[in-house]
Amino acid sequence: MRVSSVISVLAGLHATSCVAANDSWPWQTYKSSSFEPPHLKITKSGATAPGYLFFDQSWDAHQYSVFMMSDDNELIWQSPYGDLKDFRVQMLDGKPVLTYFNGIGVPEPFGWGYGIIQILDQSYQSIYNVSVIHDNYTAVGTVDSSSFVSWLDIHESTMTSDNTMLLTGYNVTQADLSSVGGPKDGWIADSLFYEVDVKTNDILFRWSAKDHVDQISLEDVQPFYPIHDWGHNKSAPYGYFHINSVEKFQDGSFLVSSRYYCSLFKIAKDGSVDWTLQGQTGGDFSLDGVNFAYQHDARIRNEEDSKLVISIFDNANSDVKNGTDHTEGIFMNVNLDTKSVTPLRLLDDPRDEIFSTSQGAVQALPENHVLIGYGSNPKIKEYNADGSCIMTAQFGEDSVVSSYRAYRHPWVGIPNTAPDVFSCIDTSHNTTNVYMSWNGATEHQQWHVFGGVTQNGLPRLGVTPKTGFETVTSVKGGLKYVRVEAHGHGIKAGVSKSVHVQTQC
Repeated sequence: MRVSSVISVLAGLHATSCVAANDSWPWQTYKSSSFEPPHLKITKSGATAPGYLFFDQSWDAHQYSVFMMSDDNELIWQSPYGDLKDFRVQMLDGKPVLTYFNGIGVPEPFGWGYGIIQILDQSYQSIYNVSVIHDNYTAVGTVDSSSFVSWLDIHESTMTSDNTMLLTGYNVTQADLSSVGGPKDGWIADSLFYEVDVKTNDILFRWSAKDHVDQISLEDVQPFYPIHDWGHNKSAPYGYFHINSVEKFQDGSFLVSSRYYCSLFKIAKDGSVDWTLQGQTGGDFSLDGVNFAYQHDARIRNEEDSKLVISIFDNANSDVKNGTDHTEGIFMNVNLDTKSVTPLRLLDDPRDEIFSTSQGAVQALPENHVLIGYGSNPKIKEYNADGSCIMTAQFGEDSVVSSYRAYRHPWVGIPNTAPDVFSCIDTSHNTTNVYMSWNGATEHQQWHVFGGVTQNGLPRLGVTPKTGFETVTSVKGGLKYVRVEAHGHGIKAGVSKSVHVQTQC
């Protein structure tokens, strides 16, 4: 995309960033709730790992939100609407929490964002907002940053065991691009990463790609992301590095993934580059049976002496080159003594060849299962220990809806909000229909239904088992008011308001 079209994209950013534009994929609706999660088209051929599916939804999605759903196509929890990314379960102070990016996404060909990382407890209450505020940032192009409360990017929000979080940022700044045919007073989108204390937002470590062009040269990225006419103004900065994941080694150094260098870098504690693993040439390594390009989500799976296991989501496709190499999940052995890289697992579904051009993630699950979210293709696949695809869940049209990352996690949710209930009279059957749901509740097994002709002192009329996100039951005759109660393990709230029964369903 050239400069003129880039500016037009950014000019409409605030008007379109959270607008649902495509309704070609079916979604679910409820009487008791306004949520409208996508219909999951699920195929399974084996037992999957325990837990729910966690994913975000953007591009031309029907609703911008993050979703927790079951393999049975049932909604468990949906967030309020927003441009949200990287929804998952992490540990804080030894307890499970939910984390996700909340802000504004800058669409491709840029593909970054500005916002905060929200942390929610098991009752879905926001307990921390992780942010970076004062670091002399400039936003891209025509984006109005006057109301920004944080400059954090969508690409990373990984919690460490020290209650810190690894985070990324994109700063539009000037740089000399003459060495690669650009202007001397050019503009770049500098990639940064941080380690931040979750509870205080203190910056414990900061790294900028611009500060290390002596080791990561602009010339090295040209075969994979040529400058063309980028970099002449801040509305079209040259985003040459494009950081998209950060991990921490045991010695305190960092593993950083750069999309356009098609490389993984080990960044030392002093900020210098210890080594480069380039997916096409090898960089400081030799490649034997493995290569990658435009990768995302680089993770350290095992670290032992001089041997590493690293996983990546290998897009091998981008806005520069696509349609040639299919997308796969790669687990690779990295030998630091021999400087060699060999494949450990290469995961793809031969029955469903995918060419993702952006985003995506690889998650290691129990029993050597692996979950892969395909980013720009709205699919989630789970592979078993022998590498066979045993589940596919699709939630939109290919290349129309996207999801930055997808995960599977066990989760216990106990909301402190009240359940929702809707009721109406079915005159044809002389019954009162009751529809009840409780967003995020995982532990209740039963609904107790109360009803009568006055609002106070409603008697219990029946008990019905929970059946999915919304449970429906019928009571003989006409009622004027109903309320419901959720019953199950650990339920302390779970009592709805009394609502007026609608006269007709």
